[in-house]
Amino acid sequence: MTSVFGMRTIPRPVALLTVLALIAALLAAVAPSSPARASVGTDLTNFGAGGEQVVRFDTDGNAVDAHDGAIQRFGDTYYLYGTSYDCGYQWNNNSTFCGFKVYSSPDLAHWTDRGHVVGARDCKYCFRPHAVYDRATRTYVLWVNDQEAADKFRVYTADRPTGPFTEQPVPDLPAGTSCTADLDVFTDDDGTGYLVCSNAGWHIAVIQLTRDYLRAAGPYEVTGVTRVEAPSIFKRHGTYYLTMSDPNCGYCTGTGTSYLTAKSPLGPWHGRDAWTIEDGALVARGGLYGLSQQGADWSDYTYSFDVAPQTTVGSTSAQAGFSVRMNRDDYGYLFLLTGSGTANGKLSVLRRAGATTASHVVPLDKPINAGEWHHVSVTAAGSTLTTSIDGVQVDSYTDATYAVGKVGVREWNGAALESAKFDNVRVISASGQNLLSDDFSGDLSRWLAPTPGVKISDSSCGGQPAQVATLRQRHGEPIFLYFSDLWNFHTNEARANFYWQPLSFGADGSIAPLTCANSHVRLDPGHPGKQRAIPGLDQGGGVTGFHLTCDIAGANQREQTFTAGRRGRLASLAVTTFKDGTEEGRVLRNPPTEPLRIELKDAASTTVYATTIPAGQIGWSARNVIVHPRIRVRRGDRYTVVLSSAAPQGCFGVAQNDQGLKFFTTISS
Repeated sequence: MTSVFGMRTIPRPVALLTVLALIAALLAAVAPSSPARASVGTDLTNFGAGGEQVVRFDTDGNAVDAHDGAIQRFGDTYYLYGTSYDCGYQWNNNSTFCGFKVYSSPDLAHWTDRGHVVGARDCKYCFRPHAVYDRATRTYVLWVNDQEAADKFRVYTADRPTGPFTEQPVPDLPAGTSCTADLDVFTDDDGTGYLVCSNAGWHIAVIQLTRDYLRAAGPYEVTGVTRVEAPSIFKRHGTYYLTMSDPNCGYCTGTGTSYLTAKSPLGPWHGRDAWTIEDGALVARGGLYGLSQQGADWSDYTYSFDVAPQTTVGSTSAQAGFSVRMNRDDYGYLFLLTGSGTANGKLSVLRRAGATTASHVVPLDKPINAGEWHHVSVTAAGSTLTTSIDGVQVDSYTDATYAVGKVGVREWNGAALESAKFDNVRVISASGQNLLSDDFSGDLSRWLAPTPGVKISDSSCGGQPAQVATLRQRHGEPIFLYFSDLWNFHTNEARANFYWQPLSFGADGSIAPLTCANSHVRLDPGHPGKQRAIPGLDQGGGVTGFHLTCDIAGANQREQTFTAGRRGRLASLAVTTFKDGTEEGRVLRNPPTEPLRIELKDAASTTVYATTIPAGQIGWSARNVIVHPRIRVRRGDRYTVVLSSAAPQGCFGVAQNDQGLKFFTTISS
């Protein structure tokens, strides 16, 4: 690809922002009816004109490398904390932890790299840095998830939001919370702090912290949602909101976001009603698992019921799920009765342990139509599970993994929302004792019904939610800034971008669905930021509207043409580049080992400068690679930068927009 830049350097957004800020100040000064307020308008650009993700660059022109973290406002400055991936960390594949970084910004648009708050070290599962300020001790407290720590979390303190941070004793969390993974830290109006975290059963726990925010104070609440993670709490108009990834899905390119509400951080938390009783039958609409109140010690029994699968949202199929010997969501035996109405149905039998560990499919000899009732029974006797449909045995399965457990119902809670009707439920022991009987003529007191959140997005705009940041302003209510990581489901997650959007609310306090577009915020107070000045800058493509492409290897190369704007010595040439490997499943293999060649040619295609950059000196995140040709140039001379590599594996990548590569040149006299 060849792109041409003329003598004019593309104007930077900061100039426009500065003009707008001056105009706003003048208008405020001549309006006697309203007080003057310092404010800054900031465009949050998530996607380009073609819908492609765009890269956020720091004030030095490097890609912002702080993921799965949080944004906080301390004083009049905004801070972004996140996990760095520039050194090549691969989820589940290595222990190359790149450290936690922090960036600062006056306007949410111009971010300055402030370095590491926790340095790189050997750690296979270190994620989710979240910082809060303790006004009593004037201390900044940083919580992170580290699954190799005694309690799965570590806590650090510092006198400044940028550190240096010092590790404190490992926090002692209540055993009943079972917290192991994603987290958020929330401070209430009265200064009380809370840790919110996802636990081993993929529920969400909220734990009150001690006054110094360093450990658990004792009280906690475990919410009723299941198969969720990435929690975040904020408060608005006396109501607490808990947002989460729904369902849980590490590094997914589009898992949903939902929320619960409560009048206290310790609950009870409420979402939507997944289970309702209608016309004397249970109607289950998503929510995943609902289990019987009793039955933790039930061993041999027959679970029978009438069921009518309903059409799955966005599909022509219908599916009903039910389970036996299950005491913990998704740990036990799950059965899925599925049909499309155009062919014979099927029964899927799965042994679950948070994921399918064994399964088989039983073809049925008749269709399973949406809305059509069937009588189903599952008999658990020793290690044998026998299933019958409409009085005919269709399967016998032997497995000794789970010997006891409750019965339940399971309907998927994703964008393809499943639903089914159930009636006349009975559980009879092997000796003939009636353990459970429910015709749903009353209430749901015999069941632990699921409490799914209220969905505001089925895809989190192409990623997974990280946080809703409460950014307090001097005038008016805070900005509640939604933040999701736009993972690309490629093991090099250093390439991931961000989606940021201020939340909107209905008159009833409900959160409006995400728009998955670009947005605008007005910060009060605030002042415009700017890119760091480049001494001697001659040509460059700015930092706006760039996306990443990786294809420089072997016969493939990239070119960028420019024209010198003045006479002098070409002191430096910078190109924003990165490296990547070959994806094999979820393992990244064979990154380039050969160097990246940077060549400069004149208008006659004669090479006037060339150098190579070792692959080990190029990061996995897009960063400026700067070389120093020091050749004499004249105003109007035309040159071409050529990027190439003899690498037989992997690739080197570049940042580009519709005008060319991201680069700059400087000229000295």
